[in-house]
Amino acid sequence: MTPEALSLFGVVPHPRARATDTVTALEAARSVTPGRTETLILDAYRQCLRFGLTDDELAAALAPLYGPTVRTARSRLLRAGLLRDSGRRRPSARGRDQIVWTLT
Repeated sequence: MTPEALSLFGVVPHPRARATDTVTALEAARSVTPGRTETLILDAYRQCLRFGLTDDELAAALAPLYGPTVRTARSRLLRAGLLRDSGRRRPSARGRDQIVWTLT
């Protein structure tokens, strides 16, 4: 759908979504309160200072938030310099190593 078509349905593209996203994805992006998820993530890391958290552990700690939403917000915190790779790895539920992230 084009942005013009989307605006006909009352859904305007949001900075957290692409103009090519579905109408429901655009509505979901508009409903996100900037900073709310990031604040919850930072609080979770403060509670686990010694151990850090993998993305799977973070998503479990913040359930029922959607896992990809949590990972995207964690990525923003990493780019902002608030998180870092601890150098440690822990296996995911699927047995693959995941980075253990910690506060800077």
